[in-house]
Amino acid sequence: MAATPTPAFALRVDDELELVLREVWTAVPLAAVVAEHLEHLRAWEPWAQGEQTLEGLTAFTRVQLAAWLEGRSVPTAVRWRGRLVGAVGASVDAWTGTAELGYWVAADAQGHGVVTRSCAALVDHLVAAHGVGRVEARCCVGNARSRAVAERLGLRLDGVLPAAMPLRGRREDVALYGLPTAEWRA
Repeated sequence: MAATPTPAFALRVDDELELVLREVWTAVPLAAVVAEHLEHLRAWEPWAQGEQTLEGLTAFTRVQLAAWLEGRSVPTAVRWRGRLVGAVGASVDAWTGTAELGYWVAADAQGHGVVTRSCAALVDHLVAAHGVGRVEARCCVGNARSRAVAERLGLRLDGVLPAAMPLRGRREDVALYGLPTAEWRA
């Protein structure tokens, strides 16, 4: 087995959890996770609806890296107990000082606090390193697990956006959660 490269950016969350920059080397293990858990991901992830290929994931990773270099994104892969199990990231709008969280993990990584702990570490980073003044998360109304993450983070439901997410051939309502970072960890 080849050694895992040292990432250009990493956030140690705790003894079993780390966020590493989504670099090109992460595309192969993440593509394997996506392939193994595709039906689980298709339930709530619009990006998972189409064909999933290593080439497509690699191209998306390159776009995310360019956005990271420009300060518009913090794209990370989640390493839990030594293996990549998903991704947590944030799109950053420097003009408004707002960051929008996005997250997904393999089905077998759910129920262990992986996403909540990862997002909390990422928000800490966004506040400290990017001066973000507000954090948001958008979740399909019916996605109870994703909504629970936002609520455990202390984000408040700001409202519901009707038919805001195309998913599985229809439009889903989206719950918009947000929190001014002045209230983060208060």
